[in-house]
Amino acid sequence: MEYTYTELITCLLLYGFLGWLIEVVVVVVKDRVFSNRGFFDLPICPKYGIMAVLLMVSLPTLAGHIISQYILALVVVSVTDSLADDLTRRTWRRKLTLQARGAEWRRLLLFMAKALTAMLVVLLLHPFLYTFLSLLPARLLRIVDVVILGILAADLAGVLYAVSKSRDGAALAHAEEVQQSEQSAVQGKLGAAICSAIWKRLARAYPDAEEPHWQEEGGGAFAKGVCLDKLFWVFILCAFLGDLIETVFCRFSAGYWMSRSSVLYGAFSVVWGFGAVVLTMVLHPLADREDRYVFLGGAFIGGAYEYLCSVFTEYVFGTVFWDYSDMPFNIGGRTNLLFCIFWGLLAVVWIKNLYPVLSGWIERLPALYAKVVTWAVVVLMIADALLTGAVMVRYVERTADLPADSVLETFIDDNYSDEFVEERWPNMKLT
Repeated sequence: MEYTYTELITCLLLYGFLGWLIEVVVVVVKDRVFSNRGFFDLPICPKYGIMAVLLMVSLPTLAGHIISQYILALVVVSVTDSLADDLTRRTWRRKLTLQARGAEWRRLLLFMAKALTAMLVVLLLHPFLYTFLSLLPARLLRIVDVVILGILAADLAGVLYAVSKSRDGAALAHAEEVQQSEQSAVQGKLGAAICSAIWKRLARAYPDAEEPHWQEEGGGAFAKGVCLDKLFWVFILCAFLGDLIETVFCRFSAGYWMSRSSVLYGAFSVVWGFGAVVLTMVLHPLADREDRYVFLGGAFIGGAYEYLCSVFTEYVFGTVFWDYSDMPFNIGGRTNLLFCIFWGLLAVVWIKNLYPVLSGWIERLPALYAKVVTWAVVVLMIADALLTGAVMVRYVERTADLPADSVLETFIDDNYSDEFVEERWPNMKLT
């Protein structure tokens, strides 16, 4: 099943609301009190929408393999939950998610139940919801999406404003004290009202919010802890090393040099870079655990990540960059058992040995100069990624004999011919 961008955004918002509704019901049953859950004031938890969209696109590619579908759902749910936890922790200095208390087996059962619920919703409920949405005018859906996204943007701006005014994080547990301090610190009643309303809602929704368990950034050093600056350099360095490893591997296995870069300019493999970021954020809390836990987490997360990357490139760009159909124990040609084992071993080496050393090197960089260089490289990488996407899309259009109808497309045709694209990405195939 193929979706338009409007349908994907609509489903993201719809399932974000259903996820919020489920959390509210769980809290009502558990604590006998209603609380508006989530990061936003609107009744939407975007992480559930993201889970649903990922599973909507990927689960049908595993039709008939119920166990593989469940494993994929388990990984998507657990990783999305972990990343959402990390994001809210860095914003609020608290954990604002609904989690099982007590023994680890309870948390495991919670993730397993969430994954099963998400899979059943996508496989059983989603076809009916999609049929209903298909009956609505596309223009109406676009208008509703734009309105809700606009409200969410304003909502997010209010949240970030409240956080910036109470950066110490103590406000969540002491909303009334913060209200008084905000009224004296914020110029104007509107600003004070926004801060007070947001903090009081969060205090009611998460009365038992936990202190973060991971090291926080700060203290004047560059990229202290697992912060965005450090994760960006993890992405850059691992993307470069991944490209280098794949290039050397192809030289010895295929007998000739082959470009393995994901972008037009620079030797960077985006799959390796984002993979390192995901493994770092999700598995870093397991750094002190036994190797087998890191290995299992890395194997499942790495395999699912590689699978989703394959689905993404095929769905968005109509291209396939790797195909393991001729390898044993492959899953739809997108990943295979051997590479999952490699992901697990790589996760152990990365979390236990390489990342601590790399983290120490990054933190020793001069803070001011490193910050300037970081932002400069961020801008260059974004420009490189946008141009890469435009060139890929235009390459697909040229194969369909679609003429250039804009200045950008004419520029791409003049500077990035089919021969250039095929040399840059020799393994790319059109679907």
